[in-house]
Amino acid sequence: MTLRPPSPRRFRNLLGRILLLLVGMFLAALGIGFTTTAGLGTTPISTVPYTGAAITGISFGMCTVILNFAFVAGQIILLRKRYRPINLIQIPVGFVFGVFIDFAMHLVGGLIPPNWFVAAAMSLFGNVVLALGTVLQIRSKTIVQPGEGLVIVAAALSHKSFGTMKICNDVSLTVVAALMGILFLGHIEAIREGTLVSAVMIGLFAKLIDKLFTRLTPAPKVVEPREVPLPKEETEPHEVKLK
Repeated sequence: MTLRPPSPRRFRNLLGRILLLLVGMFLAALGIGFTTTAGLGTTPISTVPYTGAAITGISFGMCTVILNFAFVAGQIILLRKRYRPINLIQIPVGFVFGVFIDFAMHLVGGLIPPNWFVAAAMSLFGNVVLALGTVLQIRSKTIVQPGEGLVIVAAALSHKSFGTMKICNDVSLTVVAALMGILFLGHIEAIREGTLVSAVMIGLFAKLIDKLFTRLTPAPKVVEPREVPLPKEETEPHEVKLK
């Protein structure tokens, strides 16, 4: 049996999807950069690496890479024999995302808001950019970030909705970050009012952006993890809906 090379059309389609994924990842990292630099607290999923960076002196992005390794390990532990090695591609994807975060922090790190109102606007703008990046990543239909992958696996195994498990994951990370800050720094480092706002607004912005894209372009057919059984040969559902 001979393997046929992919057709030029399929190859271009794959390249386009990968490009969309990379653009989405960069925008998500840029959104995290704006939200974090605003000084009102970073996004929930970034609280642990940001606190870890303050404790260890390692860069924010590289601490995010370490957390992504932990997310991949969590998927392997949960799925055990059902984990497919192909999903290890989340590791280089997570590494690239960490590099993007460090680059984004370099780009916007000098933007010091003069007062709380400017900081709030900057944080909110970061939420919009992050939501846009998240939507683009989902619409690329390539691979999810390790953190999202862990949530999808947990949702499928527990027969809960992705949204419910996402909230549980964000709350857990925020609590862990708070404990890390108190134990090692003597204060909470990464959690403020902006963190709570981000927990709510990023999802809302993502829904609005996705609806706008749906009007402009055909929407990909996606389903929520709770609506998909987890067969023995599958490791995780790969598609998530925003609404």
